[in-house]
Amino acid sequence: MWKAVTGINQPNETGNFLPFDWEWVLREYPILESTAIEEGTAVAPQISSNDVTWKLTKMGTENATGADFTGIIAEAIRATDDDYATAFKKKKVWVRKSVDSRAYFTVWAGTFTTADVFRTVEIHSDSLSLAVDTAGKGARIEEYISSTRGVCSFNLPMTETA
Repeated sequence: MWKAVTGINQPNETGNFLPFDWEWVLREYPILESTAIEEGTAVAPQISSNDVTWKLTKMGTENATGADFTGIIAEAIRATDDDYATAFKKKKVWVRKSVDSRAYFTVWAGTFTTADVFRTVEIHSDSLSLAVDTAGKGARIEEYISSTRGVCSFNLPMTETA
């Protein structure tokens, strides 16, 4: 069962990816076993030798070889969870209703200014933030909030596996 991540009437304190608008829906997806994933992590299909495994895992730096952005993990997966090593366990994931859905993001690498709005950048290797100084196909910056926070979309061209 899905667990609340913040108390009632409490602000969400996550500094990771978080849905920005009402253009997201919670769905359950199978998640890669024995992999700790923090709440707010961008997730994508696991690709093994150009084959999709039907499980989501942490998103790479950009959508490559079919590992396109699928959503944002809505509940943390910890090594201490009862189902941590269970294959095809299902967890809640925020999924876009449209390619224009936007999400809050945290800056991990780079200097973020208003001049970065509309740049396309890589998702940082932690899958929790953006590398705003690194051009790539991970996300498009939509809004500047502060030097450490902004709003992005994941409306970049999707790729396909061989």
